[in-house]
Parts: sequence; structure tokens; C-alpha cells
Amino acid sequence: MRRLVACCFATTLLASMMHAEAVAALVVKPSAGHSMNRHGSVMASLRSVMPGSPDVAVLDRLVFSTPLQQFRIERSRAKRLHRWIITATDGCTAPLIGSSGKSFDFRIACERHDLAYANYSTLSRMNLGVEWDSALRARVDDQFQRDLQESCLRRRHSERLRCDAWVVVFFHAVRLAAGP
Repeated sequence: MRRLVACCFATTLLASMMHAEAVAALVVKPSAGHSMNRHGSVMASLRSVMPGSPDVAVLDRLVFSTPLQQFRIERSRAKRLHRWIITATDGCTAPLIGSSGKSFDFRIACERHDLAYANYSTLSRMNLGVEWDSALRARVDDQFQRDLQESCLRRRHSERLRCDAWVVVFFHAVRLAAGP
């Protein structure tokens, strides 16, 4: 039942992202011997025939390979090419201090972190080639910490010390909220 619901949800999601004339291609009936298991699912068939379908490699590149200062440009480009990418962000939801202060501005790092959490968890729920588990969360959070540290590098030394202290606060708050 869970797989049927996931398949229906995925089909609805994918249909909403496609042109009307391509929606008919989503009506895929498993052939004899075609299983609905994780590795041979109808979703795999859908991914193979649809342009711009979810691709973990695209997400990995945005999250782990794109330099922080190019992230917003690459995110916009990826969103145009891959409409499945979730780009919504709430910025940095640190209580009282927000996302910036005199010695730091962590908005870009927070935007990338939000993109990673939203997309990896969604792809995992849809069984689309990624497992959103504690190891992947830790990897995403480690990238977040590197991004935060990079944000501090543009500051003068006296400001950088204060900024680095906020990196520790932000990173540990995220790890605490993310769980093991």
C-alpha cells in the first residue's frame, strides 16, 4: 500500500512538472515480470523517459561541488533545467540573531543547507536513488559548517574570530536539531 501511495504521489508530482502532452506518457503499466520493488520500480521507468527528472548527481553537484559564491547562480540555472528541484528556503532560522550580524552573513550557506535537506529527504521518500539517513545528514551538515567558515573568511581578522564563534553556535544548533 505504501508503494502504491508513493507511486501515485510521485506520478502526480511529476505530472504537475511536465507539459500536458507528456502527461499521457506517465500511464505506465508494469509488464509481466516487472516488479514494483525499489530497484525495478515503475518510478525508474518514469525517470528514464522524462527529461529533467530527479537526478541525485545534479543535487550532489549543487550541494557538495559548487563553490559557495556561485551557489545562487547555479541554483537558479539548475531550477530552470530541473524543475523538480525544491528551492524554497527560510534562510537561517536561528532565534534572536537571524542570518546576519555585524561580523557574519550566513544566508547563502543556509540557503544551500535548506536546499539539501528539502531535496535529499524528498528524493528519499520517493525512493529516487538516495537514502536520507544520519550519514547523509551529517555529510550535509559538515558541508554547511564549511560554508559557514567560508563566509567568515572575507572578514578582517578581528571580525573573523567573532564570526568563527557564531559558526560553532550555528553548526551545533543544526546538529542538535537534525538528530543522530
